[in-house]
Amino acid sequence: MASTAAPRTRSGPDTPDDAPADRRGTGRTGSRVVTALLGRRAPALVAVLAVVAVSLAFTFLWGPVVRHQAFWVVPGDVWWTFRNAHFVGWGDIGDVYQPQYGLLTFPAVVVVLAPVAMVSGHFGLTESIGYLTVSHPSAWFLLGPASLLLGASCLVPFDSLAEELGVAPGKRIPLLAAEGAVVFEVVTLWGHPEDMAAVGLAVYGLLCGRHSRWRPAGWLWGAAIAFQPLVLVLFPLAFATTAPRQRLRLVVRSVVPSAILLTLPLATRWAQTTGTLLHQANRIDLDHPTPWIAFSAHLAPSEVSAGPGRIIALVVAAGLGWLAWRRRPTLYGLVWLGALALALRCFFESVMVPFYLGPPFALLLLAASVRPGRWRLAVTSVSLVVSLVVATHYLAPWDYWLPMVGLLAVGLACGWPGGAAFGSGRPARTGERTEDTIGAEGTVDDGTPVLSG
Repeated sequence: MASTAAPRTRSGPDTPDDAPADRRGTGRTGSRVVTALLGRRAPALVAVLAVVAVSLAFTFLWGPVVRHQAFWVVPGDVWWTFRNAHFVGWGDIGDVYQPQYGLLTFPAVVVVLAPVAMVSGHFGLTESIGYLTVSHPSAWFLLGPASLLLGASCLVPFDSLAEELGVAPGKRIPLLAAEGAVVFEVVTLWGHPEDMAAVGLAVYGLLCGRHSRWRPAGWLWGAAIAFQPLVLVLFPLAFATTAPRQRLRLVVRSVVPSAILLTLPLATRWAQTTGTLLHQANRIDLDHPTPWIAFSAHLAPSEVSAGPGRIIALVVAAGLGWLAWRRRPTLYGLVWLGALALALRCFFESVMVPFYLGPPFALLLLAASVRPGRWRLAVTSVSLVVSLVVATHYLAPWDYWLPMVGLLAVGLACGWPGGAAFGSGRPARTGERTEDTIGAEGTVDDGTPVLSG
């Protein structure tokens, strides 16, 4: 006999399943919801603060305590971003793609850091500019916490995704520690908070889409792309698993933030902006050439274009999106495909930088945590550490590229969800309910209603 109990509603990621309905005492209800959310994400929030504290201690103490030299270890790349944040604060967003200031991503990160730059300038704090470094830049007292919080914020959506995947609470603690190591590499050592922030926003976009909250999913993808278009390799997976009638809206919302931010740079400096974004120049004398450099256009004696390799990665990522549409993967399978999509950048990059390994390993660690036992997470963590150590050594192109690809392959093998995670091989039809995939009419396909965004 069928049960007459009302089905449990789901309102999306990071919303308590037992959140009370709207009634008198809305303020008290909202307070309970916030308290419940903070309780569920308390380990992740503690991990964010721990990464910030450890990173700041490292930057201030490594030089004088460990190296016995009077300098702070501040990531050099962050100063290029900070200089462009000054331009935005001065109302000159059109010039953020000047070649001498090195911005290659979309402008969201410099817009977010613009208030920090203005406060720093108002108080006359010292800062480095490109290769002109200051041993004790006082602007780091503001820029350091801001950039580290921005980059480490991805730990909250990672923890939310781990919970959605069914990772046991006891395993989520070492998982957060491993993800914190990824943040330390990308943000603390290299100064690229936009990369991790973009991946975190994309993860939340994926989770909102899974719960048929299409409106916030679209805006989250838009914010992610505006921070770092690297996450475009993940977007075909989101598009393929979106309800057909919502796909155009998803695309529009995903495009709008970047279109708004790029309007002035394109209108005032068309050639400069398009040349910077399409060529994606990389330095072969500073970074690590791979065998793909033989197929890359040389823009200068020491620069090559990374654009063609990244276009190849986007094309292959579109193929993964088609596979997701055909095979209807579970969330676990979708995360694994996302890790593979992010790894494509390292597979096809003509000139590698060690922090490129961070985003794919962030999802590989999540995938490796799902199955019972800890050995997969342990092996993936070791692969991450070894890859980051090897990545700092200047080797011949094949000697450099093969270990990187091999260690990523180890992580992919550890996180492999099995063929059962990729469905029956038929493309989902509108309104069809399938196991653990997203329906077209605002329901999770096990028949449980969800709240649309």
